[in-house]
Amino acid sequence: MLATLAAIPVSVGLLIWILYMKKNDPFPRFTFVKLLIAGAVAMLLSSIVTIAGGLINLLMQIGPEQLKMMTSTEGIVQVLNEINAAAKAVTPQSLLRSFVKSFLLIGLTEEFFKFLCSKFVMRREGVVVTWKDALLCFAVTAVSFQLLEDIGYAGDLGTAIFRALTPFHFTFAVIMGYFYGLGKVKGNGFYSLLAIIAPSLIHTLYDFSINLLKRDDSFIFVNLGMNAVMFVLTVFVILKLRKWNRDGDLDICI
Repeated sequence: MLATLAAIPVSVGLLIWILYMKKNDPFPRFTFVKLLIAGAVAMLLSSIVTIAGGLINLLMQIGPEQLKMMTSTEGIVQVLNEINAAAKAVTPQSLLRSFVKSFLLIGLTEEFFKFLCSKFVMRREGVVVTWKDALLCFAVTAVSFQLLEDIGYAGDLGTAIFRALTPFHFTFAVIMGYFYGLGKVKGNGFYSLLAIIAPSLIHTLYDFSINLLKRDDSFIFVNLGMNAVMFVLTVFVILKLRKWNRDGDLDICI
């Protein structure tokens, strides 16, 4: 219970801040709730794709010889142990596969569904007039996504507190919203593409650093370094968003 509760305050604080930034032009009735639901739907869809992709990846690793062994409980355990050992190997090929897997099943999948679900609500509700409107819509969906993900990972208090204090999905959403709005302002589809690709790549690098640590404890400095980068990036986007909101830099019709 404590672990679950620990995951809530930061996300709620971010949602309150988003509402504060919209105080002069509030979300239409129920739109905010629909964006929260969009985050939950994005979480569900990305989980389905990630699990399905993981199963497909597992089946692809089972060759004909291993398949013959899986006729008994002992054989299944042996095959799974072999696959697990291969997954922890540190070779250029295995690291490349891990990076591609992180990109396709985590980074790109999660950012794509957050983008898609946000856009669905934004289009149906007709709530986006300015660049800031779009950015904040992406942010609401991302915070909802993160809150549900944090609750799901709240296996212990320490993990819950760490995840609560690292609202990286919010960071990805600000980047997404920035490039999406930039693409609309400049009329350049390249920036609109970056709205998905840029946060996906950063997300992938962070997830990949976690996978490296799982493979070998010697990668602890890589993981710590990536966490430091993400902390700095998160502080940076929060400060930039605060400045944009204060100065009206994103109050541009798109």
